[in-house]
Amino acid sequence: MRKRLLILGTGFASYALLRRIDTRAYDVTVVSPRNHFVFTPLLPSTTVGTIEFRTVVESIRAARRGVTFLSGRVARLDLLQRRAVCEGPDGGPGWEQPFDLLAVGVGCVTNTFGTPGVAEHAHFLKEVEDARAIRQRLIANLERASLPGVAPDERSRLLHFVAVGAGPTGVRFAAELYDLLRKELPVSYPHLAGEVRVSVVDAGGAALSAYDELLREYVGRVFQRRGVAFHFNARVASVGGDGVRLADGRCLPCGLVLWCAGFARNPLVAGLEVPKDAAGRVVTDEHLQIHGMPGLYAMGDCARPASGPLPQLAQVAEQQGRYLAARLNGRTAEPFRWRPWGVSSYIGQGAAVSESPGGGQLSGFWAYQQWRVATWSQLTSARSRVLVPLDRLRAFLFGRELSRV
Repeated sequence: MRKRLLILGTGFASYALLRRIDTRAYDVTVVSPRNHFVFTPLLPSTTVGTIEFRTVVESIRAARRGVTFLSGRVARLDLLQRRAVCEGPDGGPGWEQPFDLLAVGVGCVTNTFGTPGVAEHAHFLKEVEDARAIRQRLIANLERASLPGVAPDERSRLLHFVAVGAGPTGVRFAAELYDLLRKELPVSYPHLAGEVRVSVVDAGGAALSAYDELLREYVGRVFQRRGVAFHFNARVASVGGDGVRLADGRCLPCGLVLWCAGFARNPLVAGLEVPKDAAGRVVTDEHLQIHGMPGLYAMGDCARPASGPLPQLAQVAEQQGRYLAARLNGRTAEPFRWRPWGVSSYIGQGAAVSESPGGGQLSGFWAYQQWRVATWSQLTSARSRVLVPLDRLRAFLFGRELSRV
């Protein structure tokens, strides 16, 4: 009789495990609120129409034959009885899901740090729905600012876009937005082309703080030349419907706020009575197994090996999913070892910054080519590997779509 494997989540770790687990040996069930995997590194590109939403999405139901997918949310895990208490979507009926083996890959949620107004007035960027909402808000602001009766101060506010967090998401969003404003605004909104502003706010002292200092300085110089304003060592006190207020009393009137300032533990993980680190992540052994609980595994952003924390990167989660599949399939008994693939980030106008595992650095055009190749190679299906270049070619030849549809 096959053992029942329950996979929670549809992020990088869970998707990699799902694609590689031996369904002849395991009765596999996936439970997640969403029925698709999202290639999140390209989400900033979808907010401005460089890449279309469907391109970065892969269906879970079509990902693997012989796997059961159930749309819902796990409200509680009974680890002793080995069952999950699940809730159906949109108030639908709940159920209990038994399991023999469990793989928790639910990831993290966006950390608001308790900042007033963030949940009500800011946008996040973790799901396709988030990217679609940002795109609609961006276009709505451009249309409102074009109306003849709009006061100059209100037009200035509508055309100011702020990203809170100078990590990869905030920098890539600012880069994609800059590309949109430089290429499409002179054609579709020529009267607004010189009025749009982009700002990035961060509590730290530099953009892309995980990168080498030389690359951070390069990014700062590039964005400064473009007129993108960086506000470093600036803590956000509150977010309102009309802008962002900083702890030092400054106010940044704006028409859109993207909040990408950090991670917080998933509510499901917060309720688990298992060993956790100071950040609330599940502590696992060198084989990704939760300490003292055979057959129970955790991976991705919601977990941390006891040997030490790993970067909260998609490549780490994907490697953990691949490893766990190999271990459950009986192909390896070795401990998990993360192998860095290098990091890179797009910074706009055909330029990027990248660091290789050996310490090599690139910036500018050739780093951009490396970023495109690296991103393309990490795509999870032949479909997406065809559609991503086609979407980029469409945007290059015909421009990005700025219609509200």
